[in-house]
Amino acid sequence: MSVLQYDEHSNSFLIGIGEHLYQYTNNQTKFLVKCGDVPEIPDSEGMEKGKRPRAEGPAYITGVATCGECIAVISNNKVVETFDREFQKRGSTVAIKRPTSVQVTDTNVVISDKSGDAYSYDLQLTNRKYLLGHVSVVMDMVLTPDQQFLITCDRDEKIRISHFPNCYNIESFLLGHEEYVLKIRLLSPHILLSVGGDRKLMLWDLVTCSLLQTITSDHGDYTSVTYTSPYLITCNSRHVTVYKLTDNTLTLTSELTSDHDIVSLAASSARVLALTREPKLESYQLSEGVLSSRSEVEGEFDLSKSVDCALPEKKKGVRTAGFTEYFERKRKRIEEETLKDETRKVQLSR
Repeated sequence: MSVLQYDEHSNSFLIGIGEHLYQYTNNQTKFLVKCGDVPEIPDSEGMEKGKRPRAEGPAYITGVATCGECIAVISNNKVVETFDREFQKRGSTVAIKRPTSVQVTDTNVVISDKSGDAYSYDLQLTNRKYLLGHVSVVMDMVLTPDQQFLITCDRDEKIRISHFPNCYNIESFLLGHEEYVLKIRLLSPHILLSVGGDRKLMLWDLVTCSLLQTITSDHGDYTSVTYTSPYLITCNSRHVTVYKLTDNTLTLTSELTSDHDIVSLAASSARVLALTREPKLESYQLSEGVLSSRSEVEGEFDLSKSVDCALPEKKKGVRTAGFTEYFERKRKRIEEETLKDETRKVQLSR
């Protein structure tokens, strides 16, 4: 998996490829830091049910979050790290389960994990606090700008709004998706966007907790989404769509088709970066809601270290496929047994 993240504080793109984090700005790329090194954890830290967290799996970056003074990075081997703006390490720890998303503020780091839980840490990652739990994998999460609410989405079609940091106090659920909810984004302090495995894009009013708009894609599953006010950019494999948010409604401004399957997007006010499965890093100019001037970004990064992560399996699709295969095998067995019986009868009649 590779990560693209626009950092408005430095007016640059952060690119996570393998275990390396790079910066892209002014058409130049620069190596920043190697991530995923396993820290030493004191015996008294991280104890949960008599077990100490252990790093597992390859160390490639799976998420990056930024705030004014801090950058937080999560890796596939369960390592969580924080860095200052000079990319000197501030803290490092190993999560209980593999992290799935990360948020950072001036005082806290919040991570979700594959078991459906979410935790907060201080910026030095020394103190951990349990926040909430879902019954399935948390796919994504966002903190509202006032840090009053933590919004999480999961593999079981749910979006949950919890008071932060007292997340046991649930404000509401946003229910409308029929498959996993892949990504959520805040388009304004009170407008939330979600995209799911049901190929639906949904716009929500967080004040009334009501659905404002639904757009169903005709181009397959969503693979990534990014927002730079007032434009929303989505991709469904090779199809890229740009919408403009006006009066809490999305309207189509442009579309294009890439030559490659896009797995990740990030956008500034004038540029969109797209990482493709090949892998390639493409750059587009964004002007008045129209993408143009596609070019390939070259730099010192090694795109061969990109790790392609598949979308989650769809529960309905998996179940249907399983039943179809089962009944097909059963039909063939019945036909074979019927043919054997008929052959046996013919032989006995001679």
